[in-house]
Amino acid sequence: MARPRYVHKVRVAYIDTDAAQVVHHATYLRYFEVARVEFLRAHGWDYNAWVKREGLGLPVAENTVKYRAPAFFDDELDVHTWVSLARRAVLVFDYRIDRGGKLLTEGSTKCACTTMQGELRRVPVELIRVCLGDEFDTARI
Repeated sequence: MARPRYVHKVRVAYIDTDAAQVVHHATYLRYFEVARVEFLRAHGWDYNAWVKREGLGLPVAENTVKYRAPAFFDDELDVHTWVSLARRAVLVFDYRIDRGGKLLTEGSTKCACTTMQGELRRVPVELIRVCLGDEFDTARI
């Protein structure tokens, strides 16, 4: 079985666009953020409850975005999300945004597992298992 994936559906709001009704470049980071939390939720991980219970989080350490084609006001987009890398203190989420199967944007987000004070911590094994599914291998982390 493949690594877990999730597709988040979004309709482009007018506020997300510029004067030409093209999605503003920074909006894609917000789409990534929402899709990342929804990916976890879809696979049984309540991010908000975990933050409150454990005092840990996954702040963004790095983003990459490749713009291939524009999206426009009122477009229906699919934000495909999966985890490409899980290490001791880091998760890398990858994204593909398309409209009707046409690739518009690709990107990734590197998240570090930290306390709310910013101290690096190990990603819980249970969270790595959620992210990697059947590809989970404790020997590799």
